Order: sequence, then structure tokens, then C-alpha cells
Amino acid sequence: MSFAPTTGEEVSEVPQWLPIWEWPSMPEYNCSRVRPVGAEWTESKGHPHPYLGYWSVFWGVTCEIFYVPCIYALFMERKHACYRIMLWLAIIDIIAILCNSIGFGLFMIEGTVFCSRPWSVWLVGCVGLGMWCGACVGCLLLVTYRIFELMNMSKRFESRTNILIVFASCYALYFAFLTPPILMNSEYNAMFYDPFIGDVPSQVYVNWPHTANNLLIVMTSASLYIFLIVVLLTKQGAMSSEAGRARMSANAPIFVQASLICVFNVAASLEYIYMNFFPTPQILIELGHLSWQISHGVPPFIYLLLNKTVKRHTKYMFGRKKKISPSKISLTTTFSQWRTRNVTKRSY
Repeated sequence: MSFAPTTGEEVSEVPQWLPIWEWPSMPEYNCSRVRPVGAEWTESKGHPHPYLGYWSVFWGVTCEIFYVPCIYALFMERKHACYRIMLWLAIIDIIAILCNSIGFGLFMIEGTVFCSRPWSVWLVGCVGLGMWCGACVGCLLLVTYRIFELMNMSKRFESRTNILIVFASCYALYFAFLTPPILMNSEYNAMFYDPFIGDVPSQVYVNWPHTANNLLIVMTSASLYIFLIVVLLTKQGAMSSEAGRARMSANAPIFVQASLICVFNVAASLEYIYMNFFPTPQILIELGHLSWQISHGVPPFIYLLLNKTVKRHTKYMFGRKKKISPSKISLTTTFSQWRTRNVTKRSY
């Protein structure tokens, strides 16, 4: 691939198949053309933002701690297909939070840009991107499972759950290590395809598979979630009016929480697409990254507040309740028994 930014020749986009071991040899990511890699880049291009950095680290560490009892509860229920998917998504979240909150926060405190620490920034960006895309597929699996369950076809889905989780894992690894990543930039308080080296046009850097993931997977999950809500409301309407009102009242908090998560996911998804292709106000860039952080970090709080199964296991974990048998817990007792995140979760 020809590359001649200093001659005024037109350059092509970076390869969309970009294995992690190949990028150091690519001129588009060669910082040394401008100045040697290292602290000079931080001093000249970086902008430390300690408040945003400390917030990100605090948020990330808090979410990781609250995920511990959730992981325990989901592991105890792993024989159920739904909870196996939720457990897989929880692991994806934990890894993602290490990148988009804790790693991002440490970089923000220092004022890091890509050329300050190329390998560190690349690894945080590629793993964060992969976990986001994997979570998108995982949530699509969750909402699909719920639709199968409503149609009394859940056994067909359950028999293929492990295969689907393997597929979702491969999907995440593909984005993490075989496509152009998003890269930290402390000047704009977010992560971009563009490493901002300075002598290469921004349009060279793009990740079309990621764009397709955000537009297709996330929006499909949101659409299926809306369809699921309509089906549930229709079924409730078929009950006696008193029973329908009682159940609707019990499920209202779940609808509210799920709607909020959906908003964060879709907002982050569309925002990250937009800001990598068009000029974007700084406040929207920061809100986009904040939405990404929240989409991975808020599920444990929802589980601990609204999921009865997780709450029971957590109480047992801390010695406040007798041990419960997973086999005695029904997956279909109430709407609050299943994951609020079968919406879309994520977008980055």
C-alpha cells in the first residue's frame, strides 16, 4: 500500500484486516516520522485531565467490586442458558471496564496520546473495542433467548447456547486483534480511530466493521427489545385487568432501568460513529465516552437492586441467608428475574 503524505498524493484507508502484530510496520502509525516515541508527545500534544481521569478510575474500580457478588450468583446459576450468557457478558464487562474506565482514566491523568505509549494505547483500545462488540452480540443473544422463551421454544435455543457463546467470543476476538482499534487521545478526552500523529488525513483511519456492528447489531438488539416489550404488554393485557395492573406495577422499575440502559447504549453507539467521521462538539465527545463507560458498568448495580436471584445469592455469599439450591429458582417467575440488559447494552 503506497503511502506518501509529504508528496500530496492521495492515500488509501488503513486495511480493515489489520492483525495486531502488523501495525508497528505500517507508516500510518509510525510516530517517529514526526518525532521519537515517548514523553515528548505527552508534553507537546497531551492534555492531562486529572478530574476526568480520577472519575474514570473510581467508576471502574467501583464497578469491578460490585461485579464480584454478581459473578458468583451468575456462576451458581450457570446451568440455565440465560444465566450462562449473562455470566459471559459479565466477564466481557469486567475486561471492558479495565480498558474504557481504569486504563482510560490513568491515561487521562498522565495526558497520554497514542505516540506517548503506542503499544499500551493500542492494547487498551483494541481490547476495549473487542469487548464492546462482543457485548453487543451477547445482548442480541439474550433478547433472542427471551423471545424464544415467550414462544415456548427456549429448549431449541438452550441446546445451542454454548456454541453461540463460542461464536460471540470469536466475534469479540476478531474485533480486538484483527481490525483497526480506537486509540486514546487526552486532547479530546475520548478514543478515536485516528492516532493524531499530525501528517496523515483523518479519513485514512476508519474501522468499517465496527461501524457496521454499531449500526446493525446494536440497532437490531434495540428493535428486538422493543418487540419483546410489546409482546409482554400484549400478554399482560390479555389477563384480567386487575392482574395486568398488578404485574405492570411490579415490572415498572425494570422497564425504566432497561430504557435508560438502552438510551446509553444507543447514544454511545451513534456518538462514536459520528465523532469518528464528522466534526463534533467537545461536550458530545465526552458524553459519548461516558455512555460507553456506563453501559459496561451499570449492570451489576441493576442486578443487585432488581434481580431477585442475584440478591439471594449475594446474601448467602455474605452470610445473611441460608444456602439456596439453583434448581429451585425459577427463571420465569417475573420479568425482574431476567437481565435488564437484553436491550442492547453497549455501544460504544
